[in-house]
Amino acid sequence: MGEAAFVRLEDPLPSTSPWFDGSRVSVVAARGETVGFQVLDRSGESVSLAIAGDGLQVRGYSVEAFVVKRPSTALYGGGRGRGTYPDALHRTEGAIAAPAYFELEVARDARPGSIVGTLTVGAREVPVELTVAPVTLPPLPAARVWAYEDPRELPDGDRRSSRDLPERRALISDEERACIDVFRAHGVLLSPDLRLPWWPARKELFAGVTDLPVMISTDPAEARVDVQGWIAATQGTGHVPFTIPIDEPRTAESRAAVRALATAVRAAGGGPTTFRYAVTDEPRPEYGDLVDLYISWKAAHLAGDQHARWTYNGAPPYAGSMVLDAYAPGPRTWGWIAWRWEIPTWYVWDALYWHDRHNARRERITAPPLNPRVDPISFDDGEDRGNLDGVLALPAEGAAGCLPTLRLAAVRRGQLDRLLIEAAASCDARTTSQLVERMVPRALGDAGREASWPTTDAAWEQARRDLIALAICAPGSSRTAP
Repeated sequence: MGEAAFVRLEDPLPSTSPWFDGSRVSVVAARGETVGFQVLDRSGESVSLAIAGDGLQVRGYSVEAFVVKRPSTALYGGGRGRGTYPDALHRTEGAIAAPAYFELEVARDARPGSIVGTLTVGAREVPVELTVAPVTLPPLPAARVWAYEDPRELPDGDRRSSRDLPERRALISDEERACIDVFRAHGVLLSPDLRLPWWPARKELFAGVTDLPVMISTDPAEARVDVQGWIAATQGTGHVPFTIPIDEPRTAESRAAVRALATAVRAAGGGPTTFRYAVTDEPRPEYGDLVDLYISWKAAHLAGDQHARWTYNGAPPYAGSMVLDAYAPGPRTWGWIAWRWEIPTWYVWDALYWHDRHNARRERITAPPLNPRVDPISFDDGEDRGNLDGVLALPAEGAAGCLPTLRLAAVRRGQLDRLLIEAAASCDARTTSQLVERMVPRALGDAGREASWPTTDAAWEQARRDLIALAICAPGSSRTAP
């Protein structure tokens, strides 16, 4: 199964697989692509993969599963019900107990052709053939997905309220840097909203990134000072700060506060090219032209958009969900939707939500830590609840950093798919557009009542291989398949 198959272990396994025909495992990858697949086996026997070749790196992971006792609610597109869901990835050498997960990373200078190996399940040996296609992908862009993180979640974080957060958090701890590296390897920029005093210590993390997530005061007078400071600090650097000081304004009063603060930002020199004021909402007449960036499921349409817009998180029918019990393929859909709806950045809130700080009755320091082995509910306000909502990586026990998850791998899969779409479109724009439209007919502001995309592993894997075939003529690729 692919990394975004999202199998519940109690469910029947599929009768067919796009990877395995019953006697042989077949994998196709572009140069510069990482392809991941799960091996599910109910016999309880160990699994190992032996395959080697120039320009090929192989990584194996044991997959820890968590038991969902209370399904995620409609806020997340609903959950698939109670059951056991594989998710956390533990890097493992040698034989692995199923479910197992393997990644094949193909270098950009790998030679097109065939690499053979063996998948061993217990005493059974299954031939494996990796076909390296003559298509070369560029590196994953630095910030097509931005995942917010609160530094207080990390082991040395100060759990007091954000307004008391000491400026020593400007420094990047070993734990935070290790987590940042895990997310970067999956094509995701992990960062908090930056305070201006943090910028000198953290600017190295934003090389090649245009949009900087920053924090300003919600007091208009203080906000002017913050905005002027950020404009001065980033002038001539190619960076453009943006801020989301008021989240999801649902009332007339909160929308009036958005307008007042946006007016102060504009008066301080803010605007589309200097300092962008963003709101997690769709365009409304009361905002006038004061909002520079809209971030919403409902703010993006295939036709008629007149505003800069991103989107965030996801829930069917708008986009795939990132909760543990999501319907497949979850956030893999993000890359496809982003290409078709021209979304430059997908915003993830949150990525390391290891304490349910927004629903703690007292100070955050008293919020109990997440323990997914007991209960994977990470957000519960009494009405809405999500299993590992806002948790794309878990604390790495006994080591610095984060454990990646299958859901984080699905985010990367979607972003790699987007690179394949771009390469294919450079060769055959019409056929590529038709393929993407077939996979995601409706989403975001054009969504219907139900998710429009397929949920089977076979449909997505076939579409990926079709993109590779279309992309043969792309720059850096050969015109002749091996």
